[in-house]
Amino acid sequence: MSRLVPTLLLLTAFSAATFAADVTIVPFDGSPIPIGAGARALGMGGAFTAVADDATANTWNPAGMAQLERPELSINGGWYSRSTSSDGGSDSQSDLALDHISVVWPFFVLGTQQTVGIAWQRQFDFTRRADSTQVLQSQGQATATQGVSENRVDNDGAWSTWSLSYAADVTPTLSLGATLLVWDDNLTGYSHNDRNATSTGTLTTFTPGAPPTLISDETFVATQDQRITVDHGLSLVLGALWHVAPQWTVAATLKPQYKLDLSIHKQDERIFRDAGTGAITSQESSNTTRGADYTYPTSATVATAWRPNDSQTITVDLTWTRWQDLTIDNGTNTTSPISPFVPPSQFDDGYAVRIGYEHVLLLPRVVLVPRCGLLYEGLPGVTEAPDTAHPELVNATVDRYWGATAGFSVFQRTILYDAAVQVRYGNDVGAGVDAPFDSSADVFGVTVRAGITYHF
Repeated sequence: MSRLVPTLLLLTAFSAATFAADVTIVPFDGSPIPIGAGARALGMGGAFTAVADDATANTWNPAGMAQLERPELSINGGWYSRSTSSDGGSDSQSDLALDHISVVWPFFVLGTQQTVGIAWQRQFDFTRRADSTQVLQSQGQATATQGVSENRVDNDGAWSTWSLSYAADVTPTLSLGATLLVWDDNLTGYSHNDRNATSTGTLTTFTPGAPPTLISDETFVATQDQRITVDHGLSLVLGALWHVAPQWTVAATLKPQYKLDLSIHKQDERIFRDAGTGAITSQESSNTTRGADYTYPTSATVATAWRPNDSQTITVDLTWTRWQDLTIDNGTNTTSPISPFVPPSQFDDGYAVRIGYEHVLLLPRVVLVPRCGLLYEGLPGVTEAPDTAHPELVNATVDRYWGATAGFSVFQRTILYDAAVQVRYGNDVGAGVDAPFDSSADVFGVTVRAGITYHF
């Protein structure tokens, strides 16, 4: 029965690559872009590059730290919910996590404003669960196979960083900054992710014809447990902030391509049993550990902020990412984490547009700042396969996500309280990831984030 294993496991857990080829799955939660930090930025749709005037600036634009006048300590966390619906089934999951802790300290040297900062941040989240039911069919010249597979994939974990940032005023209107990020599970304590995939079902093999002759009737269980650990890596965020006029700010950031060294541990097991007697007819297992190089592509953001008066701010961010450079090399294959069946070079560049607004209200005892935002993200994806038996017949495409955000801040004496919510929706996205190979999914996500900042 081992000859049926490749056919069966091509259909298992939404990823043919998991078993059919020696490649590695990096199960992003539907967005292979960094999470970002801060409830304030989230409430403005993530359009924060040209503002970046708080302790989360090291994430959005380190040059913005030069605007700070007092030392700050910031802590942010969030609640994340994600629901998917496809022809293969529907599911939802939620997670509560600490996102960001940072300390920034401004100072003057020879009359020049400078700021340093240190931060811990959760960069990528992998929490996701997907369930599906698939009909298995294979027609050969001498035999035919039919069956049903119940599939489940559970992902959890995150990749995190420690970072050191520096910013300085180059001129009275121009500041520059940089953030050096260190990726290392031993240092961050949270730079690994687990992926557990299970398929159970039945397979019946027979000779076609009149009448058909039964060859075998079996049940099966196929499992894979995978852990990816970030051993080491360095990356940079370079930023500039230019106050063109008192009401107008222009900013830009560059995140050069970087590489992470990974360790990947996999355990696979496949067991077939006779449906009548329960006797094992075929069993295979493997246990491997190997290294891999993960490359994240270059991205750049240009942004502007307009302040028509002292109480209102309107912001726009435009981000470009070179997705064809997103690869993972495990020593045997170099593939895209998006899909092992599409060469990385076929993925188009991606663009994201974010718009934000906030309004400062000076109340008798506190300062209240409501805000809102809109966003569009074009992320790499693949088309639907013609059927589950041919998951390799896919092409690169763009999965489009739309979102809206709202939030507020309350500032009282030396403490700033922030809260925000984001809703994000993608229609007909996630083929082969959030849905079986031959279909796509509707994905709806909700993020609720809160933070507190203390001004020394």
